[in-house]
Amino acid sequence: MNAQAFILLYPTGEFDNHFIAHLLSQKHPILLINASPLVVAQNPEATYLSLDAPLSTSDTAVLLDWFETHYKQQEVMVLHCANRLDESKLLEDISVGEQVIARLENAFVVLRVIADSLRMSGGNLVFLTQSDTLNYELEATASVCNHAHNALMMTLAREYQGSKLAVNSFVLPLLATDSKAARMQKRNLKGGVLGARPAVFSHQDLVEYLVNFMRTNTMLTGQSIAFTPTLELKL
Repeated sequence: MNAQAFILLYPTGEFDNHFIAHLLSQKHPILLINASPLVVAQNPEATYLSLDAPLSTSDTAVLLDWFETHYKQQEVMVLHCANRLDESKLLEDISVGEQVIARLENAFVVLRVIADSLRMSGGNLVFLTQSDTLNYELEATASVCNHAHNALMMTLAREYQGSKLAVNSFVLPLLATDSKAARMQKRNLKGGVLGARPAVFSHQDLVEYLVNFMRTNTMLTGQSIAFTPTLELKL
């Protein structure tokens, strides 16, 4: 059995499916929390857990039992999947703001339970975000909400400073199905606000990078990491 197990919170989209498929191909133990019906249908061999919001006492016990029974002695890698929100009506529709707040509150409660479980055993917790400011995508995404996501990660990192848990967030670049499509997509895009073409990654390349980062990172914590148009990491 591998030394690391993976938890994915709220996997719903295509990129999440690529991430799950990669982990399963590498024989990593994997737990998916509150996955979408599409993810469940496409990955029947994964282990699933459905948690209520707000998190109940019984749900907390189920989550802690998972750590105790299966992977107590393993490092656990935690990925909070990026889910798009249309923020274009954030100031017009109160339900949009309520959705953002509810998602952050629910994520914080679950992440706190997980982080407390990982304080001594060690692991990496990564929060994926999406930004039309940093990836130059010309559509409404969760760019405003990213500031709240990153603040949440930095707060958790400070709270668990000195433990064996590293906490970081990644701002996803533009994504394509494969390396060839990534090159074509980048070639067709106009320059961004800095006069440079945006970074475009294939699903496979970015999944492999994130998995390797989560498995090997023991020092970097409390950072928001973005892929700039020059393909450099920006902290």
